[in-house]
Amino acid sequence: MARPRKKVPSYLPHKPSGQARVRIDNRDVYLGPYGSPESKELYARLIAEHFAHGESRTIKVEAGERLCIAALVVKYDDFAKTYYVKNGVPTDERYAIKMAIAPLVKLYGSTPADEFSPKRLKAVREEIISRGRKRDRSPLSRKYINYQTAIIVRMFRWAVEEELVPVTVYQSLKTVAGLKRGRTNRVCEPKPIKPVPDEHIAPVLKQLSPQLAAVVQLQLCTGMRPDEVTIMRPCDIDRSSDIWVYRPQSHKTEHHGIDKAILLGPQAQEILTPWLDRDSQQYLFSPKEVWEAKLAARLAKQPKRRSLFAKKKRKKRCKLFRVPRDRYDDETYCQAVERACKNAGVPKWTPGRLRHNAATKVRAMFGAEAAQLVLGHQNLSTTEIYAEKNRTQYEEIMKKIG
Repeated sequence: MARPRKKVPSYLPHKPSGQARVRIDNRDVYLGPYGSPESKELYARLIAEHFAHGESRTIKVEAGERLCIAALVVKYDDFAKTYYVKNGVPTDERYAIKMAIAPLVKLYGSTPADEFSPKRLKAVREEIISRGRKRDRSPLSRKYINYQTAIIVRMFRWAVEEELVPVTVYQSLKTVAGLKRGRTNRVCEPKPIKPVPDEHIAPVLKQLSPQLAAVVQLQLCTGMRPDEVTIMRPCDIDRSSDIWVYRPQSHKTEHHGIDKAILLGPQAQEILTPWLDRDSQQYLFSPKEVWEAKLAARLAKQPKRRSLFAKKKRKKRCKLFRVPRDRYDDETYCQAVERACKNAGVPKWTPGRLRHNAATKVRAMFGAEAAQLVLGHQNLSTTEIYAEKNRTQYEEIMKKIG
């Protein structure tokens, strides 16, 4: 028998005190005077927070009943849970949606969704601006605030598609223009991402494991994204010609139907060769291998500790050790580089900036269009025909720098 879906707790009166209440996780939460706007706002916020990490749920709207924004948010989150997924893993868009709708629910959770207006959207935007960054409350960037506002508008577009609100609501919200550069001093402009200075890379390479040092060097000579280089496997690399072709099993633009082919020249081939002697389905750069090498080196220096993990009295303690995974992801790779920066005594930089190093080098040698080709960008009227037409140029570039 299928497990029943989780229901939304009701807004209820508490007759002895005259307060409103809601029962969440078998506990009554009192909201203030029953029927008051304040109690309804608090109810909507608690419902949204309650379902932030919950499983699938359903909200039943009776005939003639108007859907409130808190209920709309729950429905949209159900949709986002299944839509914003890549290879079975939720994407970062899910987190961005939750960050955008939190101030919306805080201000207008109990407001009927069909009454949401451009002025109210601007009020939510002001709430986002005033909130600032979590850590130090410093100003958010203009681009980020416009992105958060666009998420809310996109939710109402989805609501129109599902016939939950009238189309006029979405049409009116589209009239709200994004923040313009220099029109307000309460936000900041995003800082341009610059290449990592060469003098900050060499000391970090010495601090990194051989696996991660190879990853950094590959990024420098190919311009790959961090999430492309960390998932390399022998089976993904075609070595049948003098220029190898790497097709990532997953990449940023695959949901647009774009086939990503990264060419690997002599330098990249030399970096990769020591790591290719393994099963074709195994990842080339494994944190588990780094951990095992460090453990073997430590035990070799202290022979008495070789029996440490064999002793019964140590078994419980050994379970506390978390064996690393078979591959790096963006976060673990970035953390390792930042740790190496600290140990090397150089300013912190992130692996994503290495792509800018490669782009700067290619542009200086071959021009802007060549840099666009190497990085795989699809803007500036780039099409698949254009990429095919310039494949020879791409190969010539990678023979020289990759």
